[in-house]
Order: sequence, then structure tokens, then C-alpha cells
Amino acid sequence: MPTYKLSKNVALETFDDGGLVLILPERRLVELNPSAVAIVNLLDGTRTAEQVAEEVAKEHDIGHNISVTEIIQDVLELCKELNQSGVLEIQPDLQESAIMTTAVATQFLRNPDVVLREEDPDEGALLFNPDTNQVKVINTTGLFIWQQCGEARTLEEIVAEVQKGFDEVPSEQVAQDVQEFVDGMLATGFIGTVVE
Repeated sequence: MPTYKLSKNVALETFDDGGLVLILPERRLVELNPSAVAIVNLLDGTRTAEQVAEEVAKEHDIGHNISVTEIIQDVLELCKELNQSGVLEIQPDLQESAIMTTAVATQFLRNPDVVLREEDPDEGALLFNPDTNQVKVINTTGLFIWQQCGEARTLEEIVAEVQKGFDEVPSEQVAQDVQEFVDGMLATGFIGTVVE
């Protein structure tokens, strides 16, 4: 079951009667009711939606009126909806990500269904995944990495290309940044893997 957390590019402000989430790259507000705020506050990237649902049921003593399965379903629906709107992001399974990104023969390839909108290459770009209705705003470095995944490449090959293009950045920082970007894009379906 996926684990979710508040997206890096948002700011959450809570009130007595709900909350507002500002999605920074798009300068868009999303309104949350009090139940959604309580759920979002429990989503820290370590708890599954099932664990959050059980905690909500205990906290609000609603387990006797509604089955835990229904609560889990409601929490999952909310998480998917907030993920698609950019409020939440899926936390990649760290163990699975490490296996996928360090496997010698694993190559990364961008999802061919994703649409790229590049208005000014110096500003970055927008990516739209029609499979999930997700939009990602990427900076110039992210765009460069995305372009490297036009053909199947290993993580080491992508890192080498980024180091050539951005030689003023320390190599260990490049490797870490590329790893994080690729893992995030992999977890949200913008990039896939090809295993030889």
C-alpha cells in the first residue's frame, strides 16, 4: 500500500474549520475540510493509508459505526485525489528504490505518454502524465535529466551527462540530486525502467 506525504512544493495553513494548501509552482489554492486536514497531518511518508485510517478511526471513535475497510477506502480516495492535485506526493519505498536505482542492468526511460511543454528552456518545463492526470513543474536541471531519458540509460550514464552539462557542481551532489529526481519521477510514473 502506498505511503503519502505533503508535497515539497506546497504550504499548508490550518484553521478551526479546515485548511488551505498553496501549491507554490502553480500559485493555486486547494481547500481542505477538517477531516482532510487531520488525515494530511498524519501522512508523514512512513505511515500507509491503512495505518492512517486506523488512527483516524481510533481518534474519532468512528470504528463502531463504519467499518475500518470503508474508512481505509475513504482515506485512499482522498490520498489519490490530493496526489493528483499536487497536494500530496507518493513516498517511494526506500528499500525498493535503492534496489531499482542501484541495480547494474536497470535503465531508465521516460514514459512515452507524458507530454512535455517547454516554453523557455532557461525556465524549465511542465510535464503532464495523462495516465494519472498529474502535472509536474521541473527546473532546467530536471529538464536536462528528463531529456537524457529519451533513450534507455543507467543512472550512472545520466549522472555522467549531468556532470558534463553542469561541471561547477560537485560530483557527489550531482549523483544525489539525479538519484532523488529519478526516484521521484519513477514513483509517480513519469519515468519507467527497462531491465536488460
